[in-house]
Amino acid sequence: MMIDFSTALYLGLVHPARQLGDYPALTTGTPASLAVAPLARVLAAQAAALQGCEAGMVAPSTLHLAIDVFDKLGRTHALIADESIYPIMRWGLERVMGMGVPVAWFRHADLADLSRQIRLRWGGRPPAIITDATRRESAPVQLARYQKLARKHGGVVVVDHSQVLGILGERPSLRTPWGHGGGGALRHAGLGPDAPVLLLASWSKAFGAPLATLCGPLALISDLAREGPTQSHCSSASEAALRAGLNALALNHKYGTRLRQRVWQALRHLQQGLRRLAHSALPDLRISRQTHPMQHLCLATTARTQALHRGLRERGFRTALLRQRDGRYAVAIIVRADHAAGDIEALLRSMVALAPRLPAVSDNAAGERLFLEEREHV
Repeated sequence: MMIDFSTALYLGLVHPARQLGDYPALTTGTPASLAVAPLARVLAAQAAALQGCEAGMVAPSTLHLAIDVFDKLGRTHALIADESIYPIMRWGLERVMGMGVPVAWFRHADLADLSRQIRLRWGGRPPAIITDATRRESAPVQLARYQKLARKHGGVVVVDHSQVLGILGERPSLRTPWGHGGGGALRHAGLGPDAPVLLLASWSKAFGAPLATLCGPLALISDLAREGPTQSHCSSASEAALRAGLNALALNHKYGTRLRQRVWQALRHLQQGLRRLAHSALPDLRISRQTHPMQHLCLATTARTQALHRGLRERGFRTALLRQRDGRYAVAIIVRADHAAGDIEALLRSMVALAPRLPAVSDNAAGERLFLEEREHV
């Protein structure tokens, strides 16, 4: 039996059919803009309340919502996107680019470059700043500063916060860096419902429900719900997905604090073990320093990183091998609330056992440059 460290069900929520009850049909078969499913209205309102926003809407996926958002903002705003945004957001932008809408790009998480792009925006349009909620190293973006820039110029910030919804929340502190409640990026940044921010999120991560929400200012959400292309041509999320979303909210309200504490404990356990490995069996190990359930592991060469991934799978551990922007790879290990301490210890023991079998750092026949930097070492 495989021990799975590759799935992003951070809180361990899975929504078996017995929890969702009976329903007469999976879908209404009616475009969402004509007849929103009753449960979709309920879920949208509760999602907005959780995330600290004025209003919300629900769709089957983040791609549906990305299409709606960029179709509208492309006609009224100057689109300025982080060069490292998640592919689904990029696909939404590529659609409007194909329709002739210009898109400017700023260097990843670089506020100075973003400010420069805003100053250069064409036609005097207000900016729509498009970003993920986290930087490459999983630290939160400086959302308060992004929205300050947007507000100054009459614009809006569009945030994909799929990776932090259900994890980050309000009132973060040194003792509780994730904050409380799991409401996501706006809550974590301490911003109010009047902030010019649109929060787009998949619920297939921490909440384990196959749907997506868009939350933000009431006027903008109302326009998107009425005029968005996918709202006019696609049905609402399925009844099963909506029930799973509502079940996730109920479970988050009742058990969320306890589940996030379990994830936190599993994460600290993993990070402490990886630090030990970096000082013993795997001295070239580079790991994430940030406190996110998804941890990226890199060794000094691509061959070593890939061999670690293969070796763990052979020993019964499922991890993810992620291609990085520079062409190299990282092993992603994701901890969840349902991981036992024994699962993590077994993973760490397997890494120790695999260390002598990995390709030597000197086995670099292709002339690959070593990418471990001293400042990145554990």
